[in-house]
Amino acid sequence: MDNDTKNSENQDIDTLVHSLELVSARMFESVITLSQTASSNTPEMHDLFNRWVSCVGGEIISAAEEQGGFEPTELAQKIGVLDSTIISLALALHRQGKLKIKYITAERCEGDNQDICGCLK
Repeated sequence: MDNDTKNSENQDIDTLVHSLELVSARMFESVITLSQTASSNTPEMHDLFNRWVSCVGGEIISAAEEQGGFEPTELAQKIGVLDSTIISLALALHRQGKLKIKYITAERCEGDNQDICGCLK
């Protein structure tokens, strides 16, 4: 085997190890966050979260009623949340029978995973 092949294989292994480290760190972070959230799920916090969901959900329903639809990124910027939050809440509203999703447009992109902490990239 020549040196170029060995270097390439070493780089592939290093990349794989780094990826596994990031996955492990993300899983550990998720477990800690879930544990912290579950242990502090007081009735007051539950009520506050439900109010927040209701508030953001109301904005989604209003946009759908007033405009016949909405662009998730624009609505997210207006409210101050991620567009993935808008999409998730719209799906929840659809499942609850409060919003009917009739059509979805999508396009392929090369964006970053919004749910992954920047420290893990």
